[in-house]
Amino acid sequence: MSGIKRSRVKIEKYCRQCNTQFFVPNYRKNIAVYCSRNCQALASREKIITTCVTCGNEFTHISSRANKAKYCSRSCYHKGQKGKGSIEYTCQHCDKKFLGSPSHKRKFCSRACVNKSNKSVWNPSFITARKAMASREMIMKCNRCGYSDCPEILGVHHRDRNRKNNNLENLEVLCPNCHSLEHRKHIAHGAGH
Repeated sequence: MSGIKRSRVKIEKYCRQCNTQFFVPNYRKNIAVYCSRNCQALASREKIITTCVTCGNEFTHISSRANKAKYCSRSCYHKGQKGKGSIEYTCQHCDKKFLGSPSHKRKFCSRACVNKSNKSVWNPSFITARKAMASREMIMKCNRCGYSDCPEILGVHHRDRNRKNNNLENLEVLCPNCHSLEHRKHIAHGAGH
């Protein structure tokens, strides 16, 4: 049986938190510091004094935040972050200037501009053509007879009979009667030849 063979020799260590003797395998001799997870958790709660980057006052925090804690309060944090890492963007919909993080690469200033921009772009598939037209309030009346009493029953007709061609010039709003009359021109309904 092949595999990694580890030495059974145990190395003696002393816990950094409680100073208890414990033993670890040879491969953990350089990384084992605490005898248990409990001692590790207790050590991470030790208080450390640090100087605030913004106001210069000293404050205490737990040792596990030694590389993260820089500010003594939220107000100092916000003062330290103001203007930091912000770049100016121009909204692609309304041309308004706004600030944002360089990592976000924003194109729009608000969710409203995103929605308005999405409505100005026409790119629906066959299954979403009616939904896209309805959201733009384009399905209000039949283009042939003018029926508008119940817009929910109006359908979208593809003029060239190609359901993949969803250009607005190819789509026509028809009531059920006009739609069936349109298709009757091309479909034989049991008429004798």
